[in-house]
Amino acid sequence: MLGAFRAALGASACKRGCLAAGARPLNDSDCARGLSYAGTFETYRVRRSVRCVRAKAVDSSRMGEDGIVKGAHVLWKDPAMLQLRRRAYIVWQDDAPQRCLIVKKPKSEEASAAMREIGLWLSARGIGVYVENSVLGSMPASFEAFEPGGVEIDFCVTLGGDGTVLHLASLFAEDEPLAPVVSFAMGTLGFLTPFDIRDFEKQLTRILVAGQQTVGCTLRSRKRCEVYTGRGRRLSVHHTLNECIIDRGASASTLTVDLFVDGQYVTTVTADGLIAATPSGSTAYSMTAGGPMVAPSVPCTIITPVAPLSLSFRPLVVPETSDIVILIAEDSKSMGRASFDGRHQTRLVRGSSVRLTTSLCPLPLITVGELDADWYEGITQKLKWNQSIIDQPKRPRIPKGVGAIKGRESSNGSGPEASDLAKASEKTSETTSENDV
Repeated sequence: MLGAFRAALGASACKRGCLAAGARPLNDSDCARGLSYAGTFETYRVRRSVRCVRAKAVDSSRMGEDGIVKGAHVLWKDPAMLQLRRRAYIVWQDDAPQRCLIVKKPKSEEASAAMREIGLWLSARGIGVYVENSVLGSMPASFEAFEPGGVEIDFCVTLGGDGTVLHLASLFAEDEPLAPVVSFAMGTLGFLTPFDIRDFEKQLTRILVAGQQTVGCTLRSRKRCEVYTGRGRRLSVHHTLNECIIDRGASASTLTVDLFVDGQYVTTVTADGLIAATPSGSTAYSMTAGGPMVAPSVPCTIITPVAPLSLSFRPLVVPETSDIVILIAEDSKSMGRASFDGRHQTRLVRGSSVRLTTSLCPLPLITVGELDADWYEGITQKLKWNQSIIDQPKRPRIPKGVGAIKGRESSNGSGPEASDLAKASEKTSETTSENDV
């Protein structure tokens, strides 16, 4: 597998590019088939020091493909810039990365201690460590302040839960290639944090030598969310890793929205809200609202209603390349509120809308296991999926019938058992009287 990687890397020169913008990383199925990669794959730059292997780009608007439909030439409708493969390996462009951004869970002394320890460990290996301004004052003097849009980061480390990963993604507001992320679990429940903080030396050592051994990553797709006024003026743009939520906010009335997919009217929804989630967000709010759990490598968008007034409206799964528009209906009883990964709350008046498309550049999350193994472990171990989450209760010690326990009960209700029950009844009566007063 690694030999195929190196052969592909040596077959072509490195060029600028984005993982999602046409990138097609080498996956396990390609390696298993034993294909010859020379001349068919080229390497593309993701960040300054990381590249991936992908197939040579083809302009699908001008060229078709044979061998898919018998006797026919296939021309693709989906944009050529969006590739649907999400499972890859990373290979550092140079010998090793030079700069690391560490983001931690706020107000956590444990996370702060881990940040110092990991940062000093990286510094001892010649890697520059960057942290946010809010924590710089409590960190060693060798750490530097991170400024969005400033120095280029080679890889990131998060210390916390899923919220910490979402915060990290929000620091990169532009749709540009993102640095790979190593996420250590220090939260309560996390599907984006597969690494154990106790093994950070072993895991980071493995990641720093990516190329000498395979380091897998999952390209987590993001949604580009554009907010428009009723007159078509764009107010803001956000990139979400989990979901965009449009709800009724603090209003006690229901919200009515019109849903369009690829320019086609789909339905009108009257509900408490509507969720448009990525596969990464399928195990968050969307799941609690009744949406399906979707593996992160599946290229799709999940549309889930929140408490709809119609029992017939079930969650929808649409292609990742779909252009989705959610319009606040003119006859809606309440105005809407949009939030993006729980941030940037925006009031939506009647006639305004939110347009959702797929961001060109996903978030590369480095994985512990192969393919989607981390995700399956998350739903089975953390959500206890298909397992009982409580112990089966034991049957109370109550006699099954009169005289069931020989020598301890009598037919006239006398004996030790009857006496104990009488005393318990008296105590219950006294307690009830006190509570009534």
